[in-house]
Amino acid sequence: MLAKGLAWWVPVLLLGVGCDVAHAVQTEPTARLVHEKRFGEARRAIEARLARDATDPVALAASVDLRIARSGPDDLLQARAEAERCVRAHSDSSRCAEALGNALTAQSRAGGAIALVRNARVTRDALERALRFDPMNYRAWVALMRFYLDTPFFLGGSEVRARELATEARYTDPDLTRLMRAIYALEEGKRDEAEQHILAADLREYVLVQGCQRELLLTLATAHLDAGRHAQSSRLFQELSRRLPSSELGPYGLALVARAQGRLADAALHLEKAAAIAPRPYVYKTLGEVYEERHDRPRAIAAYQAALTGVPPLTRGDQAQVTAHLAQLRRH
Repeated sequence: MLAKGLAWWVPVLLLGVGCDVAHAVQTEPTARLVHEKRFGEARRAIEARLARDATDPVALAASVDLRIARSGPDDLLQARAEAERCVRAHSDSSRCAEALGNALTAQSRAGGAIALVRNARVTRDALERALRFDPMNYRAWVALMRFYLDTPFFLGGSEVRARELATEARYTDPDLTRLMRAIYALEEGKRDEAEQHILAADLREYVLVQGCQRELLLTLATAHLDAGRHAQSSRLFQELSRRLPSSELGPYGLALVARAQGRLADAALHLEKAAAIAPRPYVYKTLGEVYEERHDRPRAIAAYQAALTGVPPLTRGDQAQVTAHLAQLRRH
């Protein structure tokens, strides 16, 4: 998987979403609302379209995206049901076929090996149909490439086919080709090559491509940090922050680099910026640790309290660790 080399601190929730890739012409308003996590607005827009047409393919496909993004107890089952409904009503719709492939992929990830075996060939067939119906559906391009890379060969996976897809895409869009080549290079362990490809890709016109771009830059920057190559790591985290200013991961990564170098004041500033972008518990946990290292007891307590009350919640282990830090700080 793309994220398999990430360090312990990377927030798993963010990495589970995979690559939300689409061509610029596919940036339909409802899909964009889901991508931006404006779930309430997306749900209302979907319901309004379905009230006018119960089999509206745009609404049904967006509903699948929404359920996958929320991933509640029943969401993945409902996502598959809605995708199948979309395909039945629009058998030649690329977006419906892609939605089915995405729903099956999400079920396979959540259900482990048994679900993968059960869903693999149906997933591949759905994504291949999506490309046949619309060769410009680049979310289907990348989803199919990820399938070929992540699936064992006896279930339909193929590194050769993944490489061919990346090559074929260059005839229609060189920048998304660079993204796909970066994914493939990273899968092969060729980090320098992956870095060259992703940095050369101009993806500003592709609003829904941010998931892949973020994950690639994050993986590469983290690898440099783990190896102690602080300058290279800082450069990529700065690039992540520049390209995706709405993500907290750029400043968060810069904080980790500064902390590793002993620049605690700079680390605190970067973490405060990250928290202002997205007040996530893991950011506040790290901020609390930095303030504690700086012997700033009031700010450390405040950060740890924010970490315990934020959403989504910390893991049980992290909650226990933060609680212990708080208890110790309050005793002094």
